[in-house]
Amino acid sequence: MKPKHIFLRKPAILLSLCILFISSFMLTAASAEEKVSAPKPPSINFVESQGTIGATIHFTVEGLKPGAPAKLLWETYKGSYKIEGVYTFIGPEYKREIPVLATGTADQSGNWIGSFAVPKGFGGDHTVYVRQNNQVVAQNSLFIAPTFHLSPESGPVGTEITVQAEGISYATMESNWQLTYDNKMTGLLSAVSTNGTATAKLRAAGPAGTHTITIFHGYLGMPYMNYTEAPTAYLPVPSFTFKVTDEAPLKQNEVEAQPKAAGGGVVLPALKHKTGVTASLSRTSGQVGELVTLKASGMPASKKVDLVWHTMEGSRVSGNGFAEKIKPLGTAQTDKNGSLSYDFPVPDDLGGVPHLIEIKVGGETYAEAQLAITPSIVKMTPSSGPAGTEITIQIKGVGWTEYDNAYYLDYDNAYMGYMCGFNSQGTVTFTVIASGQPGYHIIDLYPGLYRGKQANPDVYVAPQLTYGADHPGSAIPAIRMGFEITE
Repeated sequence: MKPKHIFLRKPAILLSLCILFISSFMLTAASAEEKVSAPKPPSINFVESQGTIGATIHFTVEGLKPGAPAKLLWETYKGSYKIEGVYTFIGPEYKREIPVLATGTADQSGNWIGSFAVPKGFGGDHTVYVRQNNQVVAQNSLFIAPTFHLSPESGPVGTEITVQAEGISYATMESNWQLTYDNKMTGLLSAVSTNGTATAKLRAAGPAGTHTITIFHGYLGMPYMNYTEAPTAYLPVPSFTFKVTDEAPLKQNEVEAQPKAAGGGVVLPALKHKTGVTASLSRTSGQVGELVTLKASGMPASKKVDLVWHTMEGSRVSGNGFAEKIKPLGTAQTDKNGSLSYDFPVPDDLGGVPHLIEIKVGGETYAEAQLAITPSIVKMTPSSGPAGTEITIQIKGVGWTEYDNAYYLDYDNAYMGYMCGFNSQGTVTFTVIASGQPGYHIIDLYPGLYRGKQANPDVYVAPQLTYGADHPGSAIPAIRMGFEITE
């Protein structure tokens, strides 16, 4: 009976297996058909592996909704310097922006092929987004490399040399650059408030012949020498040559014209005036001793007016601290119409941020004005002599905040050290020992940053060669001098 029982079950088993095989085949075929017909997820790819500012980048977007418009978005940042109050420097800060880079329409296959020019701004990694139907559907990253150019390429000692850079990044490891002249540290290049664009200035120095200018990167404030082994090895280290010609040197002994402070400078409290009272100065800034005229109207008639000068005194390193002080600037008399005109010299005091002037009658403030003191060269003696001569230099109008209380000294484009003007109330006196071969040697004082709350990147206690447009807080000029070494 057992063999008979097995024989009767075989047709049912075979039928079940056949049905299972057919079902499995149909499911596999349906799954394969689904995979073939499923739309590709949107994606964007670039033909060029990287770019520079202004370069053309070609792209292909796939998987878009056919016939529908699309946009390309560019992720970037806008830079500025953060200052707390009037005197505390915090550091660079960056605000994210996503402008439209290009617009187009997907074809009937869902593809969009196009190109765009890399916009002016910060370099480094940028995320490019594809948006369709108000949704981001794809993204990819593109690296923008910085570029550097030098001009001119030759000239006598004292020739102003400009290094122009574009596409400097905002990233900590990519934002700090250092320039060397004949293998000596000269100063820093920054591009925070100028959004990746830097203009550095220095002067030609040394004997007639070829001199090297190299631009390194290093977030600790000094050139990182084995840069090919650094995490930022992808960044360039450009090197240029400058030929010093055997012509008469371009001698200077002056303070440069006042540049522009980054982002318009520090924001000061608004001036207060009583209703109907106006006050103005003939100049908003000046060197110690220069004449200023104060005019006011709408004041009480035929009254004595006290002019009060606000300043700071103390030191941030002595441990004694510092505080605001007020001093008499002078007295004046209003006429029968309530107007006055008063002449006074720019006080011998701290430079940097403007000083407040109060215009008072009977102890009551009727109006306010602001006056900034700019640097000046008081003396440089002697101006020539043999190597080893001690040169004494005195400067007035040095500031007191963390971003304008110091100057940084280069001798023949070699950074020597810094000086502070706060403890000495704006006056700085220092000595330099003349060195080098007979001829004209340049002595330059550059603005810089004394200290800040952000430690990295380290941009402190060093000459800032990009002071012309990217120095925070105050408009600090460079000071140009020179010494003739005789036989």
